[in-house]
Amino acid sequence: MEFAIVANVLFLLILTCIEFARMNMVRNLAQDAAYYGARAAVVPGATSAEAEAVADEILGSMLSNGYTIDVSEVDSESTEISVTVGVELHQVALFIPFFLPDTTIETQAVMRTERYEGFYQQ
Repeated sequence: MEFAIVANVLFLLILTCIEFARMNMVRNLAQDAAYYGARAAVVPGATSAEAEAVADEILGSMLSNGYTIDVSEVDSESTEISVTVGVELHQVALFIPFFLPDTTIETQAVMRTERYEGFYQQ
């Protein structure tokens, strides 16, 4: 009798730990994709398409769909590059969307570029 009562709580606790570990892994993956995407675009001559391709490659290593990548305009006068990655929670989670519908994990990386005169002056 005691096992029937305790087992439900134990299984719920184990599944909750797995779900939060997976969400933390997705959050870290989104942060890495935004960072490396921005890093690819800060060098002179890089384009926003290259930054998006780098971020897409990183996200594609674990996710097949359910994410968006937004890169700020990159031109010769850009002083900052911003890469925003959003992952839809209902595409990657099992139980959390029941409690938090229409939620997105979103992260952003902003870096100064190396392509304008003031970069090398402190």
